[in-house]
Amino acid sequence: MSCAAALVLLAPCAKADTLGLHLVSVHMPAHDFNNFNPGIYYRNDDGWTAGGFYNSLRQTSFYAGYTWQYRALGLTVGGATGYQYAVQPLLVPSLRLFSNEGFSARLAFIPRVEKRIESNVLHLTVEYSFARAPSTPETVTQLRRR
Repeated sequence: MSCAAALVLLAPCAKADTLGLHLVSVHMPAHDFNNFNPGIYYRNDDGWTAGGFYNSLRQTSFYAGYTWQYRALGLTVGGATGYQYAVQPLLVPSLRLFSNEGFSARLAFIPRVEKRIESNVLHLTVEYSFARAPSTPETVTQLRRR
């Protein structure tokens, strides 16, 4: 089966909308945090979000939650691993800086939380949003017969 056929078969389930890359952070105050935070995330059309990255404490973090979007503004709420607690609450507002042909840069703000996060954090991501036309049952059936 070709990759295109596999994508068509998965489209009704996944309905993927946005794929993003975590890049870098700036901590204020700086302390000794890691500012290079490579990672990846996925947000579907309904707003459900999941991802992973190399965090500020030099640990691997995974997170899941929900993202509300209004024009250029976003708010992600959920939980993240890789910090002091097994799962730490996540509340991250963000701003899409620009968008061109589906590609965007987004700046997130992670506020300082006493005894959990020692610094305010600005975090940069890039993302690609794509729309996938829904597959008709006839198309899926035809692909399965091949």
